[in-house]
Amino acid sequence: MTSCQFSSRGQLLLVGAVALAVIILGLSVVVNTVLFTENVGTGEDRVESSEISEFTFESQKDVRSLLLRINHANETRNTPELDESVHSHVANYSDGMARMYASSGSTFVDVSYNQTLTTATRIVQSSDRNFTYSSSGATVSNWSFTNDRVDIGWFVVNVDLRNTSGEHTTIKVNGESEAISYQLNRSDGGNGADLRVQTTDSAGGADTTTCESTGGRVLLDLRSGKAFASECTFRGVETLSPPYSVNVSNGDNIEGQYDLAVDTEWSNGSTDDYSACSPGDPGPCLSPIVWKGQVDLTYRSDQTDFTTTRNVSVYGS
Repeated sequence: MTSCQFSSRGQLLLVGAVALAVIILGLSVVVNTVLFTENVGTGEDRVESSEISEFTFESQKDVRSLLLRINHANETRNTPELDESVHSHVANYSDGMARMYASSGSTFVDVSYNQTLTTATRIVQSSDRNFTYSSSGATVSNWSFTNDRVDIGWFVVNVDLRNTSGEHTTIKVNGESEAISYQLNRSDGGNGADLRVQTTDSAGGADTTTCESTGGRVLLDLRSGKAFASECTFRGVETLSPPYSVNVSNGDNIEGQYDLAVDTEWSNGSTDDYSACSPGDPGPCLSPIVWKGQVDLTYRSDQTDFTTTRNVSVYGS
């Protein structure tokens, strides 16, 4: 009797153990399946997230380059014409991006220009002449680019070396706490093939370099401190802390063109004693530019529908 009871209990324990094992095995399969599915989903999400990040980064970078080119392409347009040009060029860029993504899969992308957040000012002299300007009928060789301190996003000087003197012209940029003076003149007493650039800071430190000319011209980027078609480098304006002021001394010793982008809010060309640029204007004159814009970005695939709005700062790092 006792043996039968033990036998029955043993069988019940065995059946129970088997059932429990089946349940545990089943749960393991379910858990492993869920974990596998989640891991696969997470991997796809990571890939998708990476592609979205790449799209937003590249779009912002490309639109920034596009706005920079538009800003400095035409100085005689007004604000509505600038806005129309920006919308048109960004739309063309978006069409190209959409075709590229569509050709490699089922992803749809769109880049749409939303609005200009800051319309700033470009100070430009687009034809060759000396670095003077007329005030009340008089030609002034010592003058200031701006009456107020400003941030400078772009500062390019295109020197016509053949008509530049051996005597120097000084462009002094005053930063928040220090300054840099750029003394520019033709080498070899006015007979050389190079532009001599001497930089002097407010602490008395000085450095001199010569920049080779190409076709009788030297293109200087004063903001970054280099020549575009030469290996010469020097201390750039960007090493100073803003806001800046810019003064010119002996502007009649140099000839060429210049182009500054400053963060002064555009007011239809009625500031700093300059007028808005018009065809044939000898300069200096003023033109509107986009300092900061805004774009709407869309990325749509089988797994994702992503839309965001991003600001695009045209100037600065």
